[in-house]
Amino acid sequence: MSKLIYFVTEDRYITLSPGNSYIENIFLEDELLGNALASLGYRYKRVSWRNRSINWENLEFVLIRTTWDYFDHFEEFNQWLQRLPPKACMNPKELISWNTDKHYLLDLAQKGIQIIPSTIIPKQHPNPLSQWVTELKYEHIIIKPTIAGAARLTYRLQAKQIKAFDLEFAKLNAQEDFILQPFVSSVTNFGELSLMVLGGKCTHAVQKKAKEGDFRVQDDFGGTVHHFTLTTELVELAEMVINLIQPEPLYGRVDILRNDTDQWMVSEVELIEPELWFRTAPSMVKYLAMAIHTHIQDHYENHSSP
Repeated sequence: MSKLIYFVTEDRYITLSPGNSYIENIFLEDELLGNALASLGYRYKRVSWRNRSINWENLEFVLIRTTWDYFDHFEEFNQWLQRLPPKACMNPKELISWNTDKHYLLDLAQKGIQIIPSTIIPKQHPNPLSQWVTELKYEHIIIKPTIAGAARLTYRLQAKQIKAFDLEFAKLNAQEDFILQPFVSSVTNFGELSLMVLGGKCTHAVQKKAKEGDFRVQDDFGGTVHHFTLTTELVELAEMVINLIQPEPLYGRVDILRNDTDQWMVSEVELIEPELWFRTAPSMVKYLAMAIHTHIQDHYENHSSP
C-alpha cells in the first residue's frame, strides 16, 4: 500500500468553497503537490491541525501546509506540535518552533545574513515606543508582534505619529514581545520578493506588490502576486540563507526587500507553513515531491537499521 502523507491545514480550509479564490488556490496547490507525490507512490489526506479525532502521536508523515491561524492559538499549536513524533514532520520540529518567533531574525543576523535592522521590545518593557525610536534614530517605522502573521497588529508609523501611539503601544506590549524595524520604502513601489527553496534548490520566485496607498503585500489586504524571473544572484542568496540554517530545512521560503542602497535584505524566512506559489510555476512542484520522497526513504532506512 502507498504511504500516506497528512497535509495539515486549519479548520477554515478543510472544505472547498466554490467562488472563494483564496480557498480554491489552497486546494489547487495541495492538488498539484498531491499529484506529484502520487507519481512517486504516495497518497495524501488533508486534515486540520485542530482535529481532535486524530491520534497525532501515531502519524508517520506530516506536511504542514496552511496552518495560517497558528499565531491566534499559539499555545495550543505548540502543544499540538509536541504531540507529533520526532521524525514525522518534513521540516524538523525544532526548526518549526524556532521559526514561530521573529527572534529568529537576530539569529540569522549573527550568521552574517543581512536582515532588515530589527530590535526586539520585550513584553511589558517600561520604555515608551517613542524612546526606542528616538534612540534608534528612526523617522519611519514598522512595529509588529514577534509571533504573528498576515500583518496581525502590524503598524506603520511616521515620526509625527509615534509619540501619540505610545499609550496604545504600551497596552499591546503588555501582552507580548514586539519587533521594531525601520520602514523600507521599496515595499510600496517594487514590493517584496519571495524565493522558494525546495530540497536545497531555489526553484522559483514571485513578486508581491501592495495595492496603491498600502504597504502590506498580503493578498488579504489587496496585494497582488506576480511571477518573477530568478537571477543567479537571487538563487545564490536564497540557497545560502537556507543552507546556513541547521538542521537544514527540507523546504522553505526566503522573503527579501531592497534597502535604500539597493542591497537585498531578508525580511522573513518561512519554514512552518510557507505559501509556495506552485500555481505560478506548476512544474516546480516536482522538486518538493522528490525532496519529500528522499526524506521518507531516509526515514525508513534509519528505522530499518539494526
